[in-house]
Amino acid sequence: MYEHVTLGEVILTVTNVNESVSFYKDIIGFTHIELSEKEAKMFSNEGKLLLTLRENREAKKNPGQLYVGLYHIALLYPDRASLGTQIKHLLTHNIEMGGADHLVSEAVYIHDPDGNGIELYCDRPRTNWSYEENGMIVMDTKPLDVTGLLAIAGEWNGMPNGLTMGHIHTHVKNLADIEAFYKDILQFDVMTYFGQQALFMSGAGYHHHFGFNTWVRNKEKPKEAFVGMEQYTIHVNNEETFNKVRNRANKNIVDHGEAWFIVQDPSEMYIKVKSHS
Repeated sequence: MYEHVTLGEVILTVTNVNESVSFYKDIIGFTHIELSEKEAKMFSNEGKLLLTLRENREAKKNPGQLYVGLYHIALLYPDRASLGTQIKHLLTHNIEMGGADHLVSEAVYIHDPDGNGIELYCDRPRTNWSYEENGMIVMDTKPLDVTGLLAIAGEWNGMPNGLTMGHIHTHVKNLADIEAFYKDILQFDVMTYFGQQALFMSGAGYHHHFGFNTWVRNKEKPKEAFVGMEQYTIHVNNEETFNKVRNRANKNIVDHGEAWFIVQDPSEMYIKVKSHS
């Protein structure tokens, strides 16, 4: 259904906006930044709004997999060389990271100063992806070829052209409820399951625009302010498709405008759906 769906702005809560801007600028390479007293908007080199950082000095930093909410945002690099260059830069700055080869993609995992999870990854060509007999995509977690990536790394010069928001991964309360909401209301497809612990969904056959897992100890949202993700955005680049989804989501809409609406999923995450026809 979604041949041209893309992910847009993610709103993150941080405890110190200036400290966070320094990290996203110096470590990840954002240079197009609109900074106000308690908020920073961060754009790709092509001018697409990818991140909004909102300061809340009272928010608690992320203690790990404790509550429902953000697991990680995922920034998609245009190719292996740009990811290798980024990894080289992270090593130069002694940034703690993990890494994995997921067969469909290669990724490293880091955290911002507040513990918000960030995946930096590049895709393998779709022609190299494999599928089970039941149509589910084959994904795995294998050691990352860091040596190979570093061998093709260039000199780091900030964010590469073509960087986008690739996917969103959240801790959720219940996988069945999430699957029903994203499938029946938002019209996304299941791409694969990881046992009964995780679920991956997407539009137009992508390996996943959304990851969901039940790995947290508390299957609830924290009652006090925490850092993490407040909202993320889905761009639907077809007016007819947008109107169909808005009609299906009608009872779940919590706010709306002429070309956008906001819904809340079963794990209380806010999602803004925008028409970009």
